[in-house]
Amino acid sequence: MKLRWLFPVALVAGLLTNAGPAAADGELPALTPAPQSIRRLGPDLPSAAGLTVVKETGIAGKRASAALTAWSLPSAAGLKSGGYVLGVGSYEGQRLAVLVGRDAAGTFYGEQTLAQLTAAGSVPSVAIVDEPAFALRGGMESFYGQPWRQPDLLNHLDFLGRHRMNAFMYTVSGDPHTAGAKWRERYTGADVDRIREAIQRAKANHVEFIYRVNPEANVSPAHGICHADAAEKNALIARYEQLWDLGERVFAVGWDDVGGQFRCPLDQTTFGSDASPLGAAQAHVVNDIYNRFIKTHPGARLLTVPTDYWGNGRTAYRTRFAALIPTDVDIFWTGREVISPTITTADAAEASAAFGGRKLLIFDNYPVNDYAPNAQHLGPLVGRDAGLPQHATGFMINEMQEAEPSLIALGTASEYAWNPAAYDPQAAWTRVINELGGPVAAALRRYAEVHTGSALSSDSSAPLTPLVRSFVAAYRSGQDLTASANALTGFLNRLAAAPGELRAQLPSRSFVQDSEPWLARTERRAQAGVAAVQALQAKAAGDLAGYRAKREVMHAALAGGNTSFRLAVPGSLDDLLDLAGVSRGTDVVRHDSGAMSVYERARNGRVQSAWQPTAGSNWSGPSDLPPVAAAGKPEVVVRRNGALSAFVRGTDNRIWSSEQSAAGGGWSAWSKVLDVVVGGEPAAIVGDDGGISLFVRGSDGVLQTFWQNNGWRSGSLGGPKMLGKPAVDVNLDGALVAVIRGTDNRLSNRWQIAPGGDWGDWKTVPGFATSDPDLVMSYDGSFSLFFRGQDNGVWTSWQQSRGGLFVGPSRLGGITTQGNPRAMLDNTGGLTLTARGSDNRAWTMWQLSPGGEWRDGWLNDQVVAYSDVRLIDSVGGAGSAFTIDANGKLRTAWQSALGSGWAGWADLGGSLS
Repeated sequence: MKLRWLFPVALVAGLLTNAGPAAADGELPALTPAPQSIRRLGPDLPSAAGLTVVKETGIAGKRASAALTAWSLPSAAGLKSGGYVLGVGSYEGQRLAVLVGRDAAGTFYGEQTLAQLTAAGSVPSVAIVDEPAFALRGGMESFYGQPWRQPDLLNHLDFLGRHRMNAFMYTVSGDPHTAGAKWRERYTGADVDRIREAIQRAKANHVEFIYRVNPEANVSPAHGICHADAAEKNALIARYEQLWDLGERVFAVGWDDVGGQFRCPLDQTTFGSDASPLGAAQAHVVNDIYNRFIKTHPGARLLTVPTDYWGNGRTAYRTRFAALIPTDVDIFWTGREVISPTITTADAAEASAAFGGRKLLIFDNYPVNDYAPNAQHLGPLVGRDAGLPQHATGFMINEMQEAEPSLIALGTASEYAWNPAAYDPQAAWTRVINELGGPVAAALRRYAEVHTGSALSSDSSAPLTPLVRSFVAAYRSGQDLTASANALTGFLNRLAAAPGELRAQLPSRSFVQDSEPWLARTERRAQAGVAAVQALQAKAAGDLAGYRAKREVMHAALAGGNTSFRLAVPGSLDDLLDLAGVSRGTDVVRHDSGAMSVYERARNGRVQSAWQPTAGSNWSGPSDLPPVAAAGKPEVVVRRNGALSAFVRGTDNRIWSSEQSAAGGGWSAWSKVLDVVVGGEPAAIVGDDGGISLFVRGSDGVLQTFWQNNGWRSGSLGGPKMLGKPAVDVNLDGALVAVIRGTDNRLSNRWQIAPGGDWGDWKTVPGFATSDPDLVMSYDGSFSLFFRGQDNGVWTSWQQSRGGLFVGPSRLGGITTQGNPRAMLDNTGGLTLTARGSDNRAWTMWQLSPGGEWRDGWLNDQVVAYSDVRLIDSVGGAGSAFTIDANGKLRTAWQSALGSGWAGWADLGGSLS
């Protein structure tokens, strides 16, 4: 086929607005995406005025062919679909641009390049041969959640066309016709209209709209297919027939995220003897679609998502499934993992071999956030090798539940998918930020750059991190804070202003609407960060009243933005906020670097530590601290200079202490705190003035306290006789609070009347506890208590407002536990807790919103928890849990993101008790 147009360049100059600056003579112009081949033909043409453009598709005409030959440009016939050749220069005394597309898509993409070349003053004289690295390139609405709004979907399809992507797959779980109970049912009414409209808009942008049906109904498994049943297969083909009639030409069938169990006896009878019964059953359906639908509809194409869609190794399923289906049915694959931090050429080669040597379609699970819906993934695509096209025919990314914010990652992926060898993630990210941000591109950049954390990137707020680290280092070392504080508060003030600018002027109203929960929290958390800096400046100057006042402001800002379960500005900002808060005793520490360390008692009575050299790295140790005869478990606090102090009850029932002289330094020999007999494990806390206080069951059974005041002092707090270890914290006004479990299992609390002053009366807290209590303060200054109840369930009592009486108790979840539950306040302002189940599995529970509904579940099915399950949040806000297994080994499990599933348990070693 040959199509030919001849017209002045002004008619096409507006096709792409994201053009770079004009290149000087001799330089090659910066084009997006970078073409596969570009070279100079001669000096720049002075302007686009008078430039004649010849556009053809397929076979070049006589004049175009002659010009291309003169410029040593090849025919477009040998290029891939979407390829084109473009020459711009002087030919026979005329200013001429010749564009020949391999097909209509190639001409369409070539026009975009020509528009960039002619957007500035002079026009570069260049010869370009260009084609996509991947045959299929696009995005996917393939998450667990509700479908995007129709206008957002249509805008997405326009965006794909502008960015040379040619595919979009629809299979969102919230539409029950894709992977739910209605997969057998044809669309009716308005649903028909919206799918037809999407298909038509896609075609106008040279994009294939790919509709995927998951007949095993992973969203509603009870409605899954009986693979051998003819009526079921007829229903599936009827679905595709309707989509064909609406204009669809590329179809997909998915088998992902299913349990692997047959729903009907006929399937077991038909496929049960196969080497891979599931693979054989699924292949049977694929072949039926192929033979009765694809082959009878010229131009139709079929894709499939296998059950083993992630991982590289050979399996019986992969071998059989790949061998049984036609070779021209492309198979999707997500990389080494479901959400792969990296996808290497070697990974793709290995996976290709596992699927019988087929080239695969890469189903990249970035920036999808259905596994962590509290986060927005606004960073560029990273970690994908340039060599992937050797083993993959296509590259498509699975997007977020928020359509418009997904365009940031999609825009960067478009540049990678066209020319991986030339891909620059940061430059691509800047270009798409500028495109989407328009008049407020700077504000969009400020917002997006502190929400880049994901499975692909551990640093959620890269530009903020060095500013926080510089300020914290100055604070820790007692240096002047002026310069580092000014730099940090300047950044935070600009960040706090960004949400308002975006609300007012961002061209995409949908972006603002979908991001509002994050925008609100970003605004308030940035304001809280400014207050934290000011609080620490006051504290460093010895102004405790000023410190406490600014800490109140910090908490008020956090509470004010604490209206949704959204992870905003995770990472180093949390380190700053934590530093401005209270240093409580713990056995798991997150250091200023983001690295963690864990402290335990070994079976030989020594205290041991395991640690990460850097944030997120593999663990080292465990190794012994200096010798001590420990009878209890150690408690560690972080001092003003970042160094640690450790406390433990010795076999002589005295409290012993060891400390680092500097952060990360060696430990001193253990020494007695005082020659005072105690009857339990100490709870440590650092007061606002930097002094350490210890609370412990005394030898007489009542609460004893030790505090620093030119040496150690001790005294009794009286009250009920107690069991176990107390819980302690610092109120926002600087006063200490302690909670104990009495010998009658009743809970009681006592507060200081004023910081450093006398103590008020003991008060009873509702509830009966059979464990040590754990005490957590929320952003509004109210406290919650967690404990194991008389029925061995996890219970909570809480203050409804700051300073109020405790109410409750209320039981959380339905499992039985042992040991002591642990809780923490996460980045979203919600509470998360862990406990050791009666079957020695680790259990967790979390709030869906601050003060809201709770959800619970097992971390995983491994039976490893033979001690309390300790909990801490990592530098990005995700949880890390620690326990001791039956062999005395320290184990850890972790989330890839706050709210996601848990991985582990990794063995950190040791011989612990």
